[in-house]
Formats: sequence, structure tokens, C-alpha cells
Amino acid sequence: MFQYRAATLADAPAICDLIVRSERHDGVPRVLDLVELIEEMSDESVDLAARSLVALIDARVVGHMIVHHRRADVVEQRCHLDGTVDPAFRRRGVGGTLVEFGLAKARMVLTAIDDDLPKFIRLAGYDYIDSVHRLAARMGFTPVRYFDELLRPLTDLPERFAVEGLRIEPWPTDRDEEIRASKNTAFLDHWGSVPTPAAAWHDQLHGYSGRPDLSFIAVDATTDQVVAMLVTSRYESDDETLGRRDGWIQTLGTLREWRGKGVGSALIVEALHAYLADGLTHASIGVDSENPSGAARLYRNLGFLPRQRMVTHQIEV
Repeated sequence: MFQYRAATLADAPAICDLIVRSERHDGVPRVLDLVELIEEMSDESVDLAARSLVALIDARVVGHMIVHHRRADVVEQRCHLDGTVDPAFRRRGVGGTLVEFGLAKARMVLTAIDDDLPKFIRLAGYDYIDSVHRLAARMGFTPVRYFDELLRPLTDLPERFAVEGLRIEPWPTDRDEEIRASKNTAFLDHWGSVPTPAAAWHDQLHGYSGRPDLSFIAVDATTDQVVAMLVTSRYESDDETLGRRDGWIQTLGTLREWRGKGVGSALIVEALHAYLADGLTHASIGVDSENPSGAARLYRNLGFLPRQRMVTHQIEV
């Protein structure tokens, strides 16, 4: 009944429509934009010919799976499975077939890497999408981490404040690589984080959702070293569904030696004021519930409240 083949970029419109239908059915409050999906499918972590699959019925795409892998030299090696099944064709074995394919391809990639780093296969879903978690359990995954998405209206904003020894500055036009190096260092002790390569960093800053004009850095006032950064993303296609205009704090990192001094708070407050001036209504951020930097507490102290939770499932290879 179902046919399967590798995905191509030509399938992007059909896959985008599939994801939008699925997420609407599951109550996920976003609307994926085709440009965003094409950017994701073109990322260097994706090999469509070798590590993707679409399920078709009567030439219509009713399911998809993409295995993301970006090789790392530190922390860990991992693959992430990303896929969905049309709600009208669930409970017919399509999801199981897609995940089995993803697991096989991920294991092939990871076992071919000859190093001593731990190796993991992961998939994630919002905690209220029971079908994802049932399928993950059936395939041998274990829930290992919880990520909260927090939201704050841009009202009653705290006043900007200075941090001794630092300057808060708008995102510069000529320091992306230097900031990337600081970001990678800052995130070395964050669970599941591996260094971001230059191409992915460029896409985050200047791709579909990038808003460097609403992003900021903190620099050492003496050395001019970048010690912290806040990267903003905007997803305008979500505005109508959400009934608001969110600025997403996509990346917030501080070098270990500068933590506990209020640097992250200063960057967030600066961003909140910039969002309001740009006509946005809310700020959103995702946070690892067990983040060692105390980020969850920091955000709540700044008025962010939990909105929804993502569960990450894992298999160790």
C-alpha cells in the first residue's frame, strides 16, 4: 500500500504541507514556512540521498524521516531523527517503518566513526503528543531530558543595567567567527551541545529566521574579548496562529569565568527593550530544565513563565 523512497528538495513543498497538517492536528503552535524547511533540508547535517525517507500513497507524501548528523570532535557524536506521519495515516505502521530506517542509518553513521566519544541517537517531541512517546518507547528509546519553552509579554520591562567590567553592544557586522568561537566554548558544558560549524552559524544569524539587528554581545571592557552573546530569531509565519509577535532568544551563552555576574540578565533585558521597540509583543526562550548554569531560574526571575515542554528520547550506540 505504502511506497518509500529517499526525499529530495523537490519534495520540500509536500513535506512542508505534511508537517503543517500534522502539527495543526497535534496542537503544536507554529506554522512551518517553506523557506525555513528548505534551509533545514539543505543544511550540512543532512544527506537526503543517503539518510532520508518519504512514505507515499498514490504519489502523495504522507510521512517523512530525515537523519541529521554533524560530526563533532569533542563531547559526543550524535544523530537526531526528525520526522512525522500524516494524522490520517497513523497506526498503520508508517511511523515504525520510518523510525526503523532512521535508527539503521544513524547506527551506520555512528559506528563508522572511530573515536572514543559517546555516541547517541535522539528524537524529540512535545510532551502532549502521546503518539511520539509511545513510538519512541516501542523502538527502544528512553526519555533523558526535558526542555521548557518559556514566554514573557513585553510589559513592565526591567530597566537596563550595567555589569562592571563589561560593555553590552549591538551585534557587530564583522565579528561572527570570533563570536562563534566564544559560543562554542561557552556551551561545552551544556548537555547535548557540540561546536557549531561556520555554515550553520551563518544560517542561524543570517538565514530565514536570523535577526542580528535584535542580537547583542557582551565584551570585556579591557580586552574587548567577547564573553557572552544573545542571538535572536523571528518566525513571522507563526504570528497569526499565536496571536502575538515573538522574539526568540535562540542562543544565550556566557563564558564560564563570567557566569554569576549578571551578564545573561543584562543581555536579556537589552533584548527585551529592543524587541518592544521593534513592535514585538512577547519574548520566548527554550531552556534545558537541568542546565548547570542556572538559566531556568534566571529566566523566571526576569518574568518568563513555562508555556510548553519538549521531551528528548535517546538510544546509546
